[in-house]
Amino acid sequence: MTVLRGNIFLDSVDALRPGQVEWNSVGQIVSIEETPQQEYYHNILPGFIDEHVHGIAGDDVMDRDPERFQRIGARLAAHGVTSYLATTLTAAFPHIRRVVEEAATSAPPAKSGARLLGMHLEGPFIDRLAKGAQPLEEVAEANLEAVQTLIGDNHDGWIRLITWAPNLPHSQPAIVWLTTHGVRVNLGHSLATYEEGRAGVASGATGLTHFFNAMSPLRHREPGLVGLGLLDKRLWCELIADGIHVRPEVIRYVMETMGERVVLITDAMAAADMGPGTFALGGYPVTVSDGAARLADGTLAGSVLTMDHALRNLMQWGVPLGSIVRGLSTNPATRLGLSNCGRLVVGARADIVVMDAAFQVMKTYRNGEPVYSALAP
Repeated sequence: MTVLRGNIFLDSVDALRPGQVEWNSVGQIVSIEETPQQEYYHNILPGFIDEHVHGIAGDDVMDRDPERFQRIGARLAAHGVTSYLATTLTAAFPHIRRVVEEAATSAPPAKSGARLLGMHLEGPFIDRLAKGAQPLEEVAEANLEAVQTLIGDNHDGWIRLITWAPNLPHSQPAIVWLTTHGVRVNLGHSLATYEEGRAGVASGATGLTHFFNAMSPLRHREPGLVGLGLLDKRLWCELIADGIHVRPEVIRYVMETMGERVVLITDAMAAADMGPGTFALGGYPVTVSDGAARLADGTLAGSVLTMDHALRNLMQWGVPLGSIVRGLSTNPATRLGLSNCGRLVVGARADIVVMDAAFQVMKTYRNGEPVYSALAP
């Protein structure tokens, strides 16, 4: 048995309490106890889950280096991430298929870095008028045959999530087919009307990709996809809490009013953890300056955010810790159907991040095994 003591985030009180968590040899939590007489200066939270990340520390999911997923997982663990979806960029079908196949055969060992859960395909079935930083020349024509060609039978469930523009022709049968083959659907990169978005939800879509960004805005007579996200309580809404993609005041409002369905993401690209300079997103040049990653025309190109930085941002903006933990851990676990992680409860996996009093990452455990330590040489 392994015992870890500190200020533990408890779902039952939605706050940190002095206590201890114990797990067995297979990494399953067997007990959690409060110890009110103790005083600790470090915090124990459920490991973070990032369903939308393109890369970090110089590595891009779309690269050809077979070791990139192990390096990405290791760097994400340094920021408290215990599970993630490797996210592709819009590209030719053979390129996307290669990346998916390499990811499926290159998942890191059990004791190495964040767990690679599968893939999030951000494109290629997106709206050309809301492509964001996606390459226009690779945007695909949407029809059921094309979707089936790209996805295959997905018998192993490795493709877990896709971003889809619901204003594309043939969207409804394609979304139905995707959801019946184990692929969750986010609406996004789209100037769809509110009604087109509703049709996507009726077909099985359950989320919105980077809420507010690269989607039809809220207007009083045409609510668009933003209005759909605000009004339809069935939808999970990804949110990038870097203060650049969305104003902090708006983020705080969203967390206060719909935090039970916010999924905090980074949308990070290879420049994350690297500082200012010129980098690549799927092979396309991106310049990082003042904390923002942009194409030459000024378009935001993903982010350089990390999950622990998002936590500190949100705390600075006055968001309660309970809402933050749900957005970083509990909500993405629920959204992805992960019943055994995303919360610190008996029976769950010991996916844990230990943070100091300033909420800097000290140590990360995946399935009870340490996969990152700030004290390591």
